[in-house]
Amino acid sequence: MHEQDKAVRRRDESTAFASLDRRVRLRIYRDIVSTGRAPQAEQVAARMKRPVRDIRESFERLEAGHAITLEKDTREILRAAPFWASPTAFQVESGRRSWWASCIWDALGVPAMLGRDARILTACGCCGEAMTLRVRRGKLERARGVIHFAVPARRWYEDLVFT
Repeated sequence: MHEQDKAVRRRDESTAFASLDRRVRLRIYRDIVSTGRAPQAEQVAARMKRPVRDIRESFERLEAGHAITLEKDTREILRAAPFWASPTAFQVESGRRSWWASCIWDALGVPAMLGRDARILTACGCCGEAMTLRVRRGKLERARGVIHFAVPARRWYEDLVFT
């Protein structure tokens, strides 16, 4: 095969992967928004009628691009910003649905992403006192307290679980 043919093939494969990755990412978000839970690779594969191997490879590419974060052991979805896959100290409620977020930044991102009013249930990181924040019409209602980011944003991806 000539070098030019190889380059064209790599470009075509890259375009196909990018297209699949966009569809996989959209499927992930649709599932999270509608169910409040992150789908597993097998569920995404079944819904998209694709081999699980293709979906797992897409998950890896999406993680490399910081579009999602995978669990270290299972390689299943841990985070699809701003959503977290398992219970955390930041629960976001809107209507009859609820979602988890890893931090206050992501918790505020949920209603922003969904374009919905929401209630954020959390606790003071210092004393543990319960706190409820409300977002209405895209704005955080007045609340007592301080939002503190212990880790600079440029370092968040070094350890998202800690951050």
